[in-house]
Amino acid sequence: MTYDRNTVAAAVARGLSAARDHAQPDDAGKEPENYARWAEAFRRSAWRHLDEDDIDSLPQASNKAWGLVAETIKAISAHHGGAIHAHRSFMLIMREVSDLVREQGDAATAAWLNNSFSAVRILHSNFYENEMSENQVADGLQLCEQLSERLYELFWPERPAV
Repeated sequence: MTYDRNTVAAAVARGLSAARDHAQPDDAGKEPENYARWAEAFRRSAWRHLDEDDIDSLPQASNKAWGLVAETIKAISAHHGGAIHAHRSFMLIMREVSDLVREQGDAATAAWLNNSFSAVRILHSNFYENEMSENQVADGLQLCEQLSERLYELFWPERPAV
């Protein structure tokens, strides 16, 4: 299922409003395709860091995995007319779009979106704490890839290839 552009735009706007994340003068130049390209770059970089064998490879991979999802959310938000400036906006936009999915009768997907995003946030904190194993980070990165792809399928299915 995909969602009407105006309905998604309204959900993004509600999330930005709840975060008190207001438009900036340079927002007009923020192209969703650029965020999608950056998301892909973060994905590739995360896997490269996992292949490295040094002290900061797992925290770096964790943060790049977070970056994949964060840039995906930015891409979808920009595609629907919003620009993220505040970190809190990621959570609030995810809450709004998962509520939108639930309201359309797909409670299982809404729950999966929420649970997946919670796991992604743990990866982000691992950048600072470095407590996760290589397997946990690799599993988390795979989940980030799945979440990113699902968000595009639901809210920007016609996105250009990057």
